[in-house]
Amino acid sequence: MTSRRQLEERVDELAAEHSGPAFADAIATLDAGLDRAEREVLKQILLERAASLDQAVIDRVDARGWLRRQWDRAGRL
Repeated sequence: MTSRRQLEERVDELAAEHSGPAFADAIATLDAGLDRAEREVLKQILLERAASLDQAVIDRVDARGWLRRQWDRAGRL
């Protein structure tokens, strides 16, 4: 049985090695080698990270960061 920590570390490694579709393929390969309980843990890890990323984007927009500067710049053109 693979522990949650081991799965988190493996997801980190895959994220560092791959991006976009290659990352999705690597996750699918990892998933294929797991049992049902481990797949649920992997699913939770990925959902938590996706939520964290979504929150980071929302925080950035709320802070009127890059997106706001781009919007203002486009309005001046």
